[in-house]
Amino acid sequence: MNIIVNALPLQGLLTGISRYVRCLYTELLKTPEVSATFFNGVPLSAGMPSQAEPAAWAKSTALIWRLPDVLVAALRGVHFLNYERRLRAVCKKKKYAVYHETGFIPPALPDVPIVYTLYDISLVKYRAEHPRERIQFFDFFFKRRRKYADHIITISEFMKQEIVTCLGFDPDRVTAIPLASDPVFTPRQDGQIAAARAALALPKEYLLCVGTLEPRKNITLAIQALAQAKTDIPIVLTGWQGWGDKGWWDVIKKAHLDKRVFITKYVTDEMLACLYSGARALVYPSFYEGFGLPVLEAMACGCPVVCARSSSLPEVAGDAALFVDPHDAGDCAAAIEKAVCDSALHDMLKIRGFTRAAAFSWQRTARRTLEVFDSLALRK
Repeated sequence: MNIIVNALPLQGLLTGISRYVRCLYTELLKTPEVSATFFNGVPLSAGMPSQAEPAAWAKSTALIWRLPDVLVAALRGVHFLNYERRLRAVCKKKKYAVYHETGFIPPALPDVPIVYTLYDISLVKYRAEHPRERIQFFDFFFKRRRKYADHIITISEFMKQEIVTCLGFDPDRVTAIPLASDPVFTPRQDGQIAAARAALALPKEYLLCVGTLEPRKNITLAIQALAQAKTDIPIVLTGWQGWGDKGWWDVIKKAHLDKRVFITKYVTDEMLACLYSGARALVYPSFYEGFGLPVLEAMACGCPVVCARSSSLPEVAGDAALFVDPHDAGDCAAAIEKAVCDSALHDMLKIRGFTRAAAFSWQRTARRTLEVFDSLALRK
């Protein structure tokens, strides 16, 4: 089983998609009969490329976002077409059992079976929460390339139903394979937690909100809930700055929460594990998630979870979280109060969280993914 993989997501920051590809192939390559070639549009590599350096990545992305939307969409299109052309040339020189598309659009590659991982369809359902250039690129290419996907892997049963219902794919062509917490996320010792807090100038008690700081993550509701909650605990926002209007800044100022909101930007996995381990709770009110890895990461570190009762999140969190209406700040505030003030509930959520996180594994994800690859290679 020789797989050729779109390696471009591996060259960005280590966020949801890149973590999926890295963790999946770390496990797949432990199987003796599996080999993978990582293709980024130019060189071929038998090893996974390194992640981007965060500061340089943020700087280059900020420069791109200053360009007109139409120009950025055109540049994306040219880059995609060049990638596609070079991929076809590579696949003519060597036979591959499967091409795994890990990015946004499956390529026109008629001679190699294509497995396309589709993480969510927010570009269809939540268009206003994406940059316009991304929408323009997706609209132009997806309808022209979707037919090349021989099989779709998605990351939750919720997403499978979304793809079948909203995009019209045959359910037999879609397989839901859940993700898991990266093994790096385990509880940290008190000394490690204290050192991390000191390095980031954070208070001893805090709530944590993890994810790219963009509209879909519903940061505004988390801040509104903080203002309404009958506790003065602060919140730490951790993640890449993302794109879009930062309306929650206005909420912070109007509610005079400047001293209760801490922003760390992007942090290393080790630092993130310490932040999870030391937090009173993770607050994750996202409107729409294909899976929601921070939920399992927090649970694996012993951090209770308050999350939205929306999209895939109930499927992922099971009975191990407090669920809230992502449109109701009062509901979220009440859940925060419980997580902070009710010690018995806090301890119960912590124990249930460990059990829930352990129910998912990258070994199982890799095994089920390989079954999809095998079935497709045999059919072709």
